Amino acid sequence: MMFKLVYNFLYKYLIIIRNYEIIRIQKFCMKIALVSAFLDDGYQHNLNDEFMEKVVCQEDHFYHRIAHSIKMRNHEVIVFYISVEKEIKRFKHKYGHEIIRVPAKKIPFFHEPLVYSPMLIEQIEKEFDICHLVSGYYVMYKVPDMFDYIVKKLQNKMPVIARWAGGNHKWLFPIRKSIKKNALKKCNKIICAGKEEISILKNVFKISELNIEYMINPQNLLLFKKREKQEACKKLGIDNDKKYFLYVGRLAINKGINNLLEVFKEIESTYPEFKLVLIGDGPLKNEIKKYIKRNRLDEKIILEGRLPHNKIAYYYNASSILFHIGISGGLPNVIVEGVASRIPIIASRNNANIDFVNQELGTGIIINSNDNEELKKSIEKIIKNPEKFTKGIPEKIKELSSEKFGEKLEKIFEKCLDEKKSSKEK
Repeated sequence: MMFKLVYNFLYKYLIIIRNYEIIRIQKFCMKIALVSAFLDDGYQHNLNDEFMEKVVCQEDHFYHRIAHSIKMRNHEVIVFYISVEKEIKRFKHKYGHEIIRVPAKKIPFFHEPLVYSPMLIEQIEKEFDICHLVSGYYVMYKVPDMFDYIVKKLQNKMPVIARWAGGNHKWLFPIRKSIKKNALKKCNKIICAGKEEISILKNVFKISELNIEYMINPQNLLLFKKREKQEACKKLGIDNDKKYFLYVGRLAINKGINNLLEVFKEIESTYPEFKLVLIGDGPLKNEIKKYIKRNRLDEKIILEGRLPHNKIAYYYNASSILFHIGISGGLPNVIVEGVASRIPIIASRNNANIDFVNQELGTGIIINSNDNEELKKSIEKIIKNPEKFTKGIPEKIKELSSEKFGEKLEKIFEKCLDEKKSSKEK
């Protein structure tokens, strides 16, 4: 009799536990769309099948690190790219999540076309719980841009979370600023990585502090770390006796490439042991090649092109100074990776850079954009005393694991869904 009572009790208990687990899984299993609002994502290359498979699906881009961190929380996540390619197609990223390339339409408009994609909206509103716009540089000239279009179409269908990566809001015409302000106000949450960006959102675009979240993109701190230069040079197959200046990023006019080339040309005879390594691709690539040839710098400047992160990590360790001196805003991943790798950094005074690169932290020097004299003096200062600029890693960088990022993002998504549900019930 006692055995039967115990058996029945345990059986009912296990049923309750099983039901609880089912409810828990159902509650937390969200379907999330991570969306790039840029046509062909600014690659300066059509996202054709070959490029998607060989480049996009193999990249360690922060979109995919975000997707990976969400997937670690047992949610379904798909990254969307809009493209001039006419066929909608699915691809598999090396991290295991799916990528969908969706056709977009263009309407000629002054110097930049207006871009929109009914097919993208149809895909997201039909299947997803959350739309997270991960491309964050929305200060564009278009009226309106793809970001505004997506927010307008989806705001009443699901929570829309934006990522704000700054940019010079002073570029916006009054009507453009009004459209952008309206779109930002309709977002359920806006994620940004810099204190100055938060101030701009609050004071310029009048966004409530309750709708702003401070978060830095997840980083692989097992990959980006301090190593001995000799080990790094051996791994890369480069001369350990030489010294290297390093740039990592798009080869574009707003990245300060021209200033860097001009200053390097001016100082290369003073520092003959140094070479300049440029990692990345972009619209200035051919112009840079011509500059190198015209100034006979073939032996001094190395154009590496696009490289995987597991190779870039060693270039941080092999180099003496990392440059990020453009006018674009936000917190570039290259800054966080550089600080984690303990390489001295010279960065421009833009938004979140100043939170991570400064002499007080011992991580580098902040300069004004387009100031060649200041750039030259900063290079000389670091060369004379490099130890002063490799003191340590700020605590906030140590907390950038995918696990912690995914956990925090999950809470934001859940809160937005709960608020959306509550507002519908009223």
